[in-house]
Amino acid sequence: MTRYVYGPLHNVFEDIRVISIKIRRRTEYFYMPKGMFSSFMAYFSLGIYVFMTVSEATKRYKGVLVYQVENIEKIMYPNGQNPRIFYDISVIKSGIKNILNAQKHKLFIDFEMSMPPFRNYENFVSEIIQFGMVLTDPNGITIDEQSMFIKPVLYKSISDRTQKFLHISQINIDNGMTYQNFYQHFTNIVRKYQPMVFVWGQNDLIELRKSMRYNVVPDITRRVQFIDLLKLHKTYFGLKNDLGLFNAHRLYSQAELEKQIHDAHEDAVVTKTVFEGFKKVCNDELAVCLPVGNDRSTLQIDKV
Repeated sequence: MTRYVYGPLHNVFEDIRVISIKIRRRTEYFYMPKGMFSSFMAYFSLGIYVFMTVSEATKRYKGVLVYQVENIEKIMYPNGQNPRIFYDISVIKSGIKNILNAQKHKLFIDFEMSMPPFRNYENFVSEIIQFGMVLTDPNGITIDEQSMFIKPVLYKSISDRTQKFLHISQINIDNGMTYQNFYQHFTNIVRKYQPMVFVWGQNDLIELRKSMRYNVVPDITRRVQFIDLLKLHKTYFGLKNDLGLFNAHRLYSQAELEKQIHDAHEDAVVTKTVFEGFKKVCNDELAVCLPVGNDRSTLQIDKV
């Protein structure tokens, strides 16, 4: 179980990631995980008010009786009629809602990359070898879906490890398009529709930028609005750990997927499904029931 607390900051114990707050003339102590403490440390100074969701039960930590901080909701400095708001999750959630409701084309993409061999992999560089996409119009109607294999340029032959993990063969790759054709195709879509591009995690964007460097082509990602749905989920729900794409899919879809096969097009479709469910949550069409405790890798969704 959790409870909501707020009050003026009394002290900060940086070495053990604990803060104390004055609540009804009583000083209480609150412990934060490393990532959370690092994110908010810059705001912690005397006079600041902190609003938090914390555990109901205390625990002994480093000799101090503390409550575990689950989420920080707001950080502000009371300045008469004009309080200074340094952080407010409600404002951030409103911003996320605006992003998801934007009346723009949306492109959901996923890449599969080559993998190193089981031996002699010290100098190996991963390359994009499959591209999957779903393109929707501003009303959310799918207007294009594609899946394509891409020939690598650094290592022409893919490893046995890659073939086994992705369930593809060298023939699939040999019959794929060149990277230059893929690049031109992707560029044309971006220029024609100017879509918001949704990915799950940062890895796809990192690999795309890397591929443009070693293929010596202009980096078009700087002019594209890439949105990490995983990061939005972690922020909105206050998740401490990453949420897997297929676990996220189970939150929003009644259809039970078979075992993940690591196919770029399938993952792009799943990303679109997750987007649609998450959008309903942000628009109060679905209600989320978070489990109690520190493990929020799974969530429960109920219809409103």
